[in-house]
Amino acid sequence: MKTHNLSLLIIIFTFFFTGCTQKTDVKTSKTDLVDMYMGVRGFSNCVIGPQLPHGSINPSPQTPKGHHDGYDPEQAIRGFGQLHVSGIGWGRYGQIFISPQTGFNAEETGHDSPKSNETATPYYYAVNLDRYEIRVEITPTHHCALYRFSFSKSDDANILLDIAHNIPQHIAPEVGGKFINGSITYNKETNSLEGWGEYAGGFGNGLPYKVYYYLQLDTPLTGVDITDNGSEALFAQLKLPENITTVHLNAGISFKSVDNAKKFVAQETTLQTFEEVKSTAKEKWEDVFSSIDVKGGSPEEQSLFYTTLYHSFLMPRERTGDNPNWNNENAHLDDHYCVWDTWRTKYPLMLLINESFVSKTIRSFIDRFEHDGIVTPTYTSSLEWDWKQGGDDVDNIIADAFVKGVSGFDREKAYQLVKWDAFNNRNPEYLNAGWVPETGERMSCSYTMEFAYNDFCAAQVARCMNDNETAANLFNRSGNWDKIFNTELESHGFKGFVAPRKSNGEWINIDPAKHFGSWVEYFYEGNSWVYTLFAPHQFDRLIDLCGGKDVMIERLTYGFDNKLIKLDNEPGFLSPFIFSHCNRADLTAKYVNLLRNDHFTLATGYPDNEDSGAMGAWYVFTSIGFFPNAGQDYYYLLPPAFSEITITRENGKKIYIKTEKDSPDAQYIETVSLNGKILDRNWIHHSEIADGATILYKIKNSYKK
Repeated sequence: MKTHNLSLLIIIFTFFFTGCTQKTDVKTSKTDLVDMYMGVRGFSNCVIGPQLPHGSINPSPQTPKGHHDGYDPEQAIRGFGQLHVSGIGWGRYGQIFISPQTGFNAEETGHDSPKSNETATPYYYAVNLDRYEIRVEITPTHHCALYRFSFSKSDDANILLDIAHNIPQHIAPEVGGKFINGSITYNKETNSLEGWGEYAGGFGNGLPYKVYYYLQLDTPLTGVDITDNGSEALFAQLKLPENITTVHLNAGISFKSVDNAKKFVAQETTLQTFEEVKSTAKEKWEDVFSSIDVKGGSPEEQSLFYTTLYHSFLMPRERTGDNPNWNNENAHLDDHYCVWDTWRTKYPLMLLINESFVSKTIRSFIDRFEHDGIVTPTYTSSLEWDWKQGGDDVDNIIADAFVKGVSGFDREKAYQLVKWDAFNNRNPEYLNAGWVPETGERMSCSYTMEFAYNDFCAAQVARCMNDNETAANLFNRSGNWDKIFNTELESHGFKGFVAPRKSNGEWINIDPAKHFGSWVEYFYEGNSWVYTLFAPHQFDRLIDLCGGKDVMIERLTYGFDNKLIKLDNEPGFLSPFIFSHCNRADLTAKYVNLLRNDHFTLATGYPDNEDSGAMGAWYVFTSIGFFPNAGQDYYYLLPPAFSEITITRENGKKIYIKTEKDSPDAQYIETVSLNGKILDRNWIHHSEIADGATILYKIKNSYKK
């Protein structure tokens, strides 16, 4: 890649890159490099609306065929919901729904409007509703959405407030959502509306949950007509004065109470104008992006980097003080959608640049464990869901924090949670046999592989707590994945694959190349080619079982070249780094580069669903030159994507990364120096960079044959 002057690149970027936005101003900040359409186009299910980092709400437009995120940029706009989940594979939320109109139509499909002049940034969204000649602008606080409606035709101006509407029921009905009941109360003296809606459906626990709201308008309404048809419909027509031009509406959202929603509006919106809130929101994102400063690269690479960093900071939702289930001020992180995705990259990235968020998350785990008696990987609307995509993966986040020296949480309580998982929350047959037999149990193979790594992570926590007996037990258990490694199973000329076994030990014959779906037999959303490689704690042992380093190199190369090993789901994240365990870090660099170039683009988004920051953080790590083996204290080294990178940790310590190339297109490591000393290994320990470091990469244009 070529190195250019950054200011020139920014000017070029403004004219060169064309998205759906019609802004023509020169981009002068990192926040304005974010392309909000990445992952919105296609099927990565990212949300186009603005929010604050880990904000509780995410106001965004919705469209008739909006997929599970609610929005398709090619469709007419139906209205605006205040709650969304980003990058997900199964819908949820979409409430509390607002539709400004000229005239009035409350039917679900009766008020769609073509759009124009759409602008989307992390801190501000705006669009023209051409049917009504209304300009809609939105900017967020942590719990509130501020709307500014500008009317061109004002002889019959109205706002529809629809409490029944939700994405799983009305936008993506295949999810099976349901509006149960709710309330709308209008207070003429305060010119406000308040109430709640109760819903079920969407990804996670199917139990009902409530969303509370408080809406404050700056324009006195001439009337409010409320229609309540029980579970069929609940909406209000807010009638605006004639000749109105501009209306401000501030919406506070709570999962706990109307009082909380009202408090959020009072605390977060009443002393600031729309423009002031917008400016503050931008500043908060600038603070996030200032943690990693990159120089060099093309305009698209700059935009890709900060867009993926943006997506890394959206979920889970920080809802401390708004827990609907018990009263305390303990940390409360909601909408883990789900930890099966985020433990691998998103949380290691937070640990690197926002360590207190990891501590807060673990404190929320502890609080949930004390009240719910369990901490599940999927936690939405403050409801535990006992279905597992993988293992007990909160253990891996806790282990990552332990081995990297994170403080700010009760270590003994965190250990008790991990220990309880290890001996009470694993599959009973796994605990008895050492693997999950195929007796009708879904995903027996993928469960076994992930439980084994959970055991390794739990063992590390036990060792950190000086519980050596438990640590030894769990370390031993963590090697049981080999009980489902069938040395005779063959695929495409390679032998040795993970496969299902019956409880009597009999192997079940499968095609290792077959991709299995969600919640079905043997593997969760993957094939044995990928899941066989998931032994992050025992890669050397895996390599031996597969025939040694040379065979593993051949196997990995064939798997990537023939798309048998993919990055479309998180279990494949570490696959290219196994080359480094075979003394071929050059091939790690080669295939990571191919995956980055083939699967991450502004136009098409991510390899599949973005998955709550997991895919975004994968791209960020592979851009800065080191990649985590999450739950362990080291990172794999690989060529950075930029000539200079400065990482500012939350403790103020800086990691300076510089790349020197022997040619512009060089992409393979010759040497890596840490604080002036050349390393004789292709990894780096977290402790070596935690208090700041200078890393120099010398990159060459050839790799070992």
